[in-house]
Amino acid sequence: MSFYDSLETNTHSLTAAERRIGSILLSDRAGAPFLRASELAQKAGVHESTVVRFAQKIGYAGYIEMRAALRDDSRDTMDRTIAMRAEGEKFSLAVVINSQIEVLRSLPEKIPQERIDSVVLALMDARRVHVMGHGLLLPTVEFLRAKLSATGLHIDVITQTGRERAQRLAAVGADDLLVVLAFSEEYHRVSEQVKLIERQGTSIVLLTEEDTLLGGNLPEHVLAIPRDRARHGVIVSMTALCYALNYSVLLKRSDDSRHTRDRVQELLDAASDPI
Repeated sequence: MSFYDSLETNTHSLTAAERRIGSILLSDRAGAPFLRASELAQKAGVHESTVVRFAQKIGYAGYIEMRAALRDDSRDTMDRTIAMRAEGEKFSLAVVINSQIEVLRSLPEKIPQERIDSVVLALMDARRVHVMGHGLLLPTVEFLRAKLSATGLHIDVITQTGRERAQRLAAVGADDLLVVLAFSEEYHRVSEQVKLIERQGTSIVLLTEEDTLLGGNLPEHVLAIPRDRARHGVIVSMTALCYALNYSVLLKRSDDSRHTRDRVQELLDAASDPI
């Protein structure tokens, strides 16, 4: 098992100080294998023994063994980068596609169907579903809105930032569901807002990347997508998760979904201008 797989598997058992160590290692994947335990401890603001305990907690005998695993992962990344450069520009599309495939294949292992099912139940129990995201994830937000709306669920989107986003979040009710689509850095910027919404009783679902797991302030439902070592794959995999949620809702709401489709067609037929 790679260092990154070991870290993800044991994330929930880490203390806040140990999560800081993990965040530093994830943020500098090239330099991390060359840090001494004392240097890593200084960067994280912890005692050196905490670094050793972190290594043991995620499955290694000690810091030396963990650093060896980091070097192996770094070497794999370097080999892949060298291969990409050696193959030249004409192979760049194939390399990107293979990276996407690698991440997609890992999803069923990383995100079991039981976790998808629990999110679907939360979607169906909600009075209204709010889907929040912006930036690069705006198309994915709109895609999820369109898919879930077609099943008959009441979907609203929150794509604003700053005061406008706060105003929209203030309207989210205790019996609603908030689905947050965000990369790691963006989620950490809004996590306190999300926790305020959760404290009033609102169910929260977070679709994100695996690095977010080290930050804390996580809601009950988290679907975290791994990246390959070349840092590809999140948006395509998030779209795949949206499909999985949509299909599961369709199965559980087949009659409601059929009624919605029939009603949409009836309204289209009644329009004087079908365009």
